This record gives sequence, C-alpha cells and structure tokens, in this order.
Amino acid sequence: MKVTATLGFFLLGMLTSNQAKSRLPQVFLNHFYVVIDSTTYKDIEQSPFLRREFAVTERRTTVRTDRSYTGLYFYGTNTYFEFFDVASDTSRQVGFSGIALGVDQSGELQAVAKELSANFPLDQETITRQYNGKQLPWFYDGKLKDFPLGSSLAVWFMEYHPSFLGEWNPQPGGRNQGISRKQILQRYAAVLKDVPAKPYFEDVVALTVAVNDQSRKKLAELGKLLGYSERIVGSAVVLKGPDMEVRLIPQTEVSVAVNRAMKSPVPWASAGVHENLPRV
Repeated sequence: MKVTATLGFFLLGMLTSNQAKSRLPQVFLNHFYVVIDSTTYKDIEQSPFLRREFAVTERRTTVRTDRSYTGLYFYGTNTYFEFFDVASDTSRQVGFSGIALGVDQSGELQAVAKELSANFPLDQETITRQYNGKQLPWFYDGKLKDFPLGSSLAVWFMEYHPSFLGEWNPQPGGRNQGISRKQILQRYAAVLKDVPAKPYFEDVVALTVAVNDQSRKKLAELGKLLGYSERIVGSAVVLKGPDMEVRLIPQTEVSVAVNRAMKSPVPWASAGVHENLPRV
C-alpha cells in the first residue's frame, strides 16, 4: 500500500518523474519537511496510531557542525518526511518547508551540479552529524543559489557520504557500506526500538504545493533539466520524476478586514493571509 502525502500550503514547490535524453543520473525525492504550529506538532507526537502503527518514526535531535534541530521523523522505504515545531525554531514560520532531492550512486551529485551549472548553480558543502561525541560526514549538500527570493520553501540536492554507514551505528555482521536512500533508512530503522511490524507508510509518492507564478516557472524549468515530464491538469502544473510527482497549484491569498492597526505581525501572514488595515 502506498501513502500519498498531499501538502497544500502557501509556499513554493518542486519535483517529479520521467528521465529524458539528458546525461543526468536519475534524481529522486529524498524527503520533505514542514514547520507546523505547536498544537498540531503535539497532536502528531502524541498520536498512538501515527507513532506506533502508521510508520517507523522517531523524535530526533540532530546535532551538526553548523546547526542543531529537533523534529518528528516518519521513515518509509526510500523516502521520509519530518515535522518541526515552530516554537523550537524561531528562524522559521508556520508553513515554511523544504524538499530535498537525492541521488543513489556515488558521484552523481557532481554530475547533477555540472549539468545544472549554467541555469541552476549549486552551493556545495559536506554536512556532518554527531555520533558518540564526534562529528561524522553525513551527506554532500547542494543548495540552489538562484531559488526565487522571498520563498518560504527550501530546495536542495543530497548525496550520502560513503563512510556514513560504516561510522554511524555500524551493525555487527551487517552491511556497513552504501549511499542509497533505502540503505540509509534501513539503518535509521535498525537502531530504533518498538518499530511497527507492518507499517502503513511505504513512500511519499506525490506532493501538492501552492506556488506563485515566478516559482512555478523556475521549478518547471528545473524539472525539465532533470528529465521530469510535465503536464497541465486544470490550473495545476504536474511534474513527474522517477519515483514521485509534484502538483504545483496557484498560490492563493486571503484578505481579512480589521477595525484597527495591530501592533505586531499576525501568525497567519506567512500562510498567505494578510490583514487589511483600516483607512484613516
């Protein structure tokens, strides 16, 4: 059984499937994240079904060289998703999100970066992760330099580091090599206790993301370079990649009237809802 993850938040989006005549390797979905309000985060965290039956899941604090963060993680076979509590990360607002694209073979991120360099140059660095008090190489990161300004969606590329499985929770008698998404997620699950025997969640196969016109054009252009197919369904642009698709729908803004000026920003403004201040 496949579970489709559908997101309709005011952001910007990207992705999906079909390889073309490009020299690029296949570029898959690695994972996505969403920043949510504290009440929703707590409800998810305390849900017996979501935490014990739906998927292999954990509440995890990741300590990197550059930053640390805590979130709820839901692992599938090749893909996963995560939720962050807005109260624990003041640098982001409710609705902020990210989509990570990934490759499964060593050296493929460099091939992607080279092919995209003229239109979508990548900022590349090695991301580390703490284990037993030591920072280990975790994955190679490639962030899009020219993603539309003002976007509340992060988009980047990933390739796991070849030494990661051999150094992070190495398994006796197990395979401690490999960089595929499946191999990494198998390791994540192997070190957890009380995982469901037959989880419902298998993989993320689709995302629906609200985008503005500028982002839709940029993401469609990126999808074309990655060899993704494109089709129009009503007002949506659907990009289809090797293992999933992303439906880009028009961004919608809602205006509400208030009877006086407010002293501080409202929390829903980041979600595309803006107040109409009264005329004086």
